[in-house]
Amino acid sequence: MRKGEGRIPFVPSPLDIVRKMLSLADPRPDELLIDLGSGDGRIIVAAAEDYRCRAIGVELDRELYARSVNIIHGRLLGDRARIIRGNFYDFDFSGADVITLYLLPDTMRVLKPRLLSLKRGSRIVCHDFPIPGLKPSEIVATRSLLTGRLHRVYLYEIS
Repeated sequence: MRKGEGRIPFVPSPLDIVRKMLSLADPRPDELLIDLGSGDGRIIVAAAEDYRCRAIGVELDRELYARSVNIIHGRLLGDRARIIRGNFYDFDFSGADVITLYLLPDTMRVLKPRLLSLKRGSRIVCHDFPIPGLKPSEIVATRSLLTGRLHRVYLYEIS
């Protein structure tokens, strides 16, 4: 898949899996978390509320973007969380301390060179799909209490 080709489906991560993703990444209040393909903003909201870090979501879909903005404003998180409407292939995420992804392997393969160029100490957390060709620092398999489905969460640490 080439940059910008095709639409990526919105499949929301169950909230208990979001919490598992964030607990693995453990963002600090002085860090920046970026969620590529942020959907309805649930990861951004949870990161800003529970970890008090700065959080940015990048979402192309107009309706999901609007829903995210409304949730962030409704929860008074505008000082820590925001959504950018755009294509994450074009977004500069090089300043991130934490990247969260729920993307298909072909998409992650395209993003892989940019992910590997993140600064030392950055963490990448992937839901269900590993980054092709990279060995994760940790893999956690957990059954969602909300859906009953087994999920895998992959943590990568840039060294």
